[in-house]
Amino acid sequence: MLKPLILFFALALPMGCAVQSQSGSNTSNIEVAFSPEGGSEALILKVIGAARRSVRIAAYSFTSPAVVRSLMDAKRRGVDVKVLVDDRGNRSQSSIAAMSLLAGAEIPLRVISAYAIHHDKYIVVDERHVQTGSFNYSRAAANTNSENVIAIWDNPAIAVKYLDHWENRWEQGRTFDQKY
Repeated sequence: MLKPLILFFALALPMGCAVQSQSGSNTSNIEVAFSPEGGSEALILKVIGAARRSVRIAAYSFTSPAVVRSLMDAKRRGVDVKVLVDDRGNRSQSSIAAMSLLAGAEIPLRVISAYAIHHDKYIVVDERHVQTGSFNYSRAAANTNSENVIAIWDNPAIAVKYLDHWENRWEQGRTFDQKY
């Protein structure tokens, strides 16, 4: 019963606040942020910046220059980065440009069309940390939409559930055909 209460109170905190929860031997830190007040994109960049081994991202909309730069920076640091995005939701010129930059940086990218929409929005880092919420990886999500982001730090049990889901969807995707 304690876990739902901790999560409830974590979500009720002002943006950028952290909460520490304990569940047996597992300790997690939780951070939340909201848009357009600010903080959502910064928290996402913090999660990607923490990566030392791997980043797996699942996205619906993908147009954020800041997220693209952060993923490319992670790749340059030697992090294994893979990106999965909705096919139909990423046919705009800005989406194709963002995806082409990643493909050009040799970051594996797949599009998925097996569902009406692939509405997942999360990142798994180093099989330990998870970022999730309503935030589409787009400029609008950072600047004009009402969005939320939650980062769950150092919780491999949660991370493995998201990673299993990501791997299932990755297998259903197809390699992005670079346009530029």
